[in-house]
Amino acid sequence: MLNGTGSVTLRSGRTLPVIYQFGTHQERHWVGYLIVETALTDPSEFSYKVLLHCDGGTAVELAVTNWTDQHMTVVGRPLPELDRVA
Repeated sequence: MLNGTGSVTLRSGRTLPVIYQFGTHQERHWVGYLIVETALTDPSEFSYKVLLHCDGGTAVELAVTNWTDQHMTVVGRPLPELDRVA
């Protein structure tokens, strides 16, 4: 299990603070949860890639597979260092 904190950048460019939990975090395949308050977020924000910026410096491009007002279920892949968005 890989746990930590960071932020997600949504389609609109808006960022939200998150706690993440990845049960699978292999080299190119991550599966887990983002614990984040989404009650006031338009669901269309999740229709495009969501970018997770981990506090440790890793950037992960995510696809949201399910969400509630309290968490998101996601799959994704870490980005190479040159592709990371500041």
